[in-house]
Amino acid sequence: MEIPAFSIFSAISELFVTAGVLYSVISNLRGEVFRWKLLGLVLVFELTVNIVYMTQRASAADSSAELSTALKLFYAGHGILSLIMFLTLCGVYIAAVSDLGRDRETWFQRHRTASWVLIFFWMVSVSTGEAIFVLRYLV
Repeated sequence: MEIPAFSIFSAISELFVTAGVLYSVISNLRGEVFRWKLLGLVLVFELTVNIVYMTQRASAADSSAELSTALKLFYAGHGILSLIMFLTLCGVYIAAVSDLGRDRETWFQRHRTASWVLIFFWMVSVSTGEAIFVLRYLV
């Protein structure tokens, strides 16, 4: 099976998106300045490129006769989790940016446990996405 070029691009770019998310959040949790421009750029890229592409791929996967029901459910679970994580991160990003210039900690610093939970579920979302790529095209 030939791998669509944009699927390769999306799988690789998602790793860079995740690196940007992890760097922005974890460095801020460690007391460094909040890299809000980096995280904002990553979120815009995620929305305009990866989410739009995955939405198109989801409609094709839903109607695919070659995918088992279990695999379709796995794809759907990944998609739902990924959308929830993206929207959650966007909301938290807005809260953290609004904290800038107020002489107080950012949202990430004030909510350390929630930040680590967010990172955990972001990683689950990315890992399942990469697993879908491997299962669909490389196995």
